[in-house]
Amino acid sequence: MPRQPKEVNMLRLAKTLELAWREVNWSMFRIQSWNGRFTKPVTKNHKISLCTTCMNRLENLKITLPANIKSNSYPNTEFVVLDYNGQDNVGDWIKKEMMEHIESGKLMFLRTEEPIYFSMPHAKNIVSLAATGEIINSVDADTFAKNNFAEFINRLANEQPEKAIFAKSRQLLRGRLGFWKKEFIELGGYDEILMGYGHEDADLLHRSWMMGKKLMPFSRSGDFEGKIENHHKHQGGNYKELWWITEARNRFISYTNLILKRYKTNEGKTWGKAKLIKNFKEEIVTGIHG
Repeated sequence: MPRQPKEVNMLRLAKTLELAWREVNWSMFRIQSWNGRFTKPVTKNHKISLCTTCMNRLENLKITLPANIKSNSYPNTEFVVLDYNGQDNVGDWIKKEMMEHIESGKLMFLRTEEPIYFSMPHAKNIVSLAATGEIINSVDADTFAKNNFAEFINRLANEQPEKAIFAKSRQLLRGRLGFWKKEFIELGGYDEILMGYGHEDADLLHRSWMMGKKLMPFSRSGDFEGKIENHHKHQGGNYKELWWITEARNRFISYTNLILKRYKTNEGKTWGKAKLIKNFKEEIVTGIHG
């Protein structure tokens, strides 16, 4: 009887590629990152879009969204929330509790009814393209953006007015990653070959650094983030495959592309594509052909 081929250990392969890439690049990544010293005054108040995607995360959003709006008094802040076809009636809660912020322009609420399963790269591309800020920064539905986080991002933007990556740190990103929107588009956004859960932020961070962007980490300069108590990082019912399977595969694809110097993504296809209802009344379409 012929032997059955062994199942490929995708995580092991991904870690091998990651180590190979890091051995060449990691020390330089640290050296070329911002040193934490401000040298320029704040002369511009850029519009900052804090972007949140959710699918069946209403109970998280009830806690974080009001707190984040309250914690960010910076006047040029926009909160953008995308309901990625969740079934928990996020829109009903927004209508009941958050309409004053929609009416003031502080909050944009989007809903798409097309996806069956959650895909982080696709969802984050949609919300980023719909946002109207000059700078876009992701904030997970179970995460706080504390202590006037948007104002600090604006300070970083004045320090680095182009070719900037606004992130918590080089690793353990916690869903917090931002860019000048025009540069995000030039990068091709999140790679939509990556599916489901995992590694999409790290992939975009590494690709953007390899394309000459400078990491402006905010973790060394203040307490701007935190998670809600008893949060569930992985919601299995939202995904087509188990999260550890997609994360391992996404890491393998990401480091393969980095080693092959494929830094711009989604070329030759339309990415961030979706039909949306904006603020309960306006139909809009997102998507850019790479």
